[in-house]
This record gives sequence, structure tokens and C-alpha cells, in this order.
Amino acid sequence: MSIKYFPWQKKVWTQLADMRERLPHAMLIHGRPGIGKRHLAEVLAQSLLCEDRGDEGLACGVCPACAWFASGNHPDFRLVQSEALAPAQEEAEAGENAEEGKKKPSKQIKIDQIRDLSDFLNVGSHRNGHRVVLICPAESMNPGSANALLKSLEEPSAGVIFLLVSHQPSKLLATVRSRCHALALTLPPREMSLRWLQEQGSKVTPALLAFAGDAPLEATALPDEEAETRHRLFDLLSQPTSSALSLADYCQRLPPGPVVNWMLKWTYDLIALASSGKARYNIDREKKLSALVQGMPLLQLLRFYSTLSSLQAISEHPLNARLFFDDLFIAYKEIG
Repeated sequence: MSIKYFPWQKKVWTQLADMRERLPHAMLIHGRPGIGKRHLAEVLAQSLLCEDRGDEGLACGVCPACAWFASGNHPDFRLVQSEALAPAQEEAEAGENAEEGKKKPSKQIKIDQIRDLSDFLNVGSHRNGHRVVLICPAESMNPGSANALLKSLEEPSAGVIFLLVSHQPSKLLATVRSRCHALALTLPPREMSLRWLQEQGSKVTPALLAFAGDAPLEATALPDEEAETRHRLFDLLSQPTSSALSLADYCQRLPPGPVVNWMLKWTYDLIALASSGKARYNIDREKKLSALVQGMPLLQLLRFYSTLSSLQAISEHPLNARLFFDDLFIAYKEIG
């Protein structure tokens, strides 16, 4: 089966197709989450390995190479990712191991995973074509694994192409970034995303797409069960009479990570409206946010946003969730 790029990636794909005969040995495909960076990298990988490319340089989908790629068994392709992003079967096994007291799947790409590429890089192609290594997300490499990769980037083997996908390229070693050809992917226009979502039979609304930052794949991945909880929290935030403790009470059984993410988007919109702009994420609540922001000094909003950014780093594993929420909402209510 052949995979095709998303509609909003047509211009980028045309650029890649034009570069095919002089494609760099390493590419850094970067941009915000939810816009299809990994998908584009997989489309490119399959097309490089395909033995009978068709229109636009896309993979044919029917040759032996495409069949192997679709089944995840192509001998000239390697995917390097963290254990936490492993396929569903591996995740299920990891979950069972966790219940038995073993460690949870790592979110890092470890040095052994990069070292394991040695034989692949030093042995010739099985099909007399390219060999492709896809690393995603590249910023999940720890310093050891990044330095191990650096040697391969500095002295690339003939016919090997590295595709690094990154949500946050600034977290990569500067030496790694400097050895890659950077390809930035941008957000698609909202109307194009909505049209594509409609064609897929998705129930994503314009408001939900906006809350996902206009990233269509992120919008489709937002859990349905979170919507009611999030709306209730925003209803409480819209009421000036809601106390910090009542907000903390409501959130005390919720995972802190998503709540901090929601608050970042809520506060971003308050800052935008305080600066005579428009709401970006909560477009369906713009009137309530506009009324609420009247008593909030911009400087204090910016300080609170900075506080939220700091809290985000510990939100996955707070020492005490209740105290975490108490501190968060006390700081919020002190604005103004």
C-alpha cells in the first residue's frame, strides 16, 4: 500500500521531489506537533525505497519493497523511537511489566538504540538502493545517544539517508542540527484543515480545531472524555466568584499535565485579548474571556504564563497533586 502526503504538504513534497537526485544525507523535519511531520517522513522513506515510483515521485504501493515497508519488514529501513512510542502490542506488554513492578517504558531514545544501527549502516543495501533511518522524535535522544548519532552524521555511509523528525529542534545538540538539512513544516490554513477533516468523516468542530492550535492531527487525537471536564473547568474560570480552593477541589483528581496545558491556552488567550488581539484557542469563549480580562493587568498575566511554563516541567510527576493545584490556582486568582 502506498501512503500519500497530506494536502497541506503538497508544496513541501514538490520541493522534496525536485531534490531527489541531490537529497542530503540527513534531514531535520521540524514543526509543531499534530501537523503530520512523521507521516511526511514515512512517505519520503517509502518513496526512497520503492522500486517503481509513480506520479510525483510517490511510492507505487505494489512492488515488493512497498509490501515490505507496509508490513514494517523492509531490510533497508530502520525506525528509531522511544519505548513509550512503541506499537500497541509492545505497549501492552510494557503495561503488564509495569504491573509486575518493572519500569515503565522510557520516553528517551537510548544510546544502545543508536549503537544497534552500526551493522545496518556498515552493511550494503539489500535491494541495491537507499538505506533509510527514521528517528522520531529526535529530541528524545539523551546526550549519549545524540553524540553516538553524531559520528554517523559526520561520516555518513554511502546510500544512507537519516530522517530526523522533531517537535522541538532547539532541544537537539547544535552539532546534530548543523549536520542536517532543516525542513520546516508550518500549520495548514484552518479552512484547509476543516475541509480535510470533513472528508475524513471527522466530527472535529472549528472550535475544537482552534483549541488544538489549528493542528488537524492533534484535534483528532484530543480525547472525547476530556471535553466535558475541560468545559466545566473553563466555566468555573469564567466566574469571578470561583475561589482558588474551589478550582483546586475540582481538579484534585485530574492528571496535572493536561490541566496545565489547558491553563496555558486559557492564559494565552487572556494575554492576547489584553493586548487588543483575538483569542487563538478558545474562540467559542472569546466574549467571556474579554469580560474577564478587564481587571487583569497584562504584566501579571505574563508572569503567570511564565509560572505555568515552569510548572509544566514537573506536571507529569508532582510530589503532591493537591498542593500543586492549590499553588497553581492561588497564583491565578492573584492576577489583578
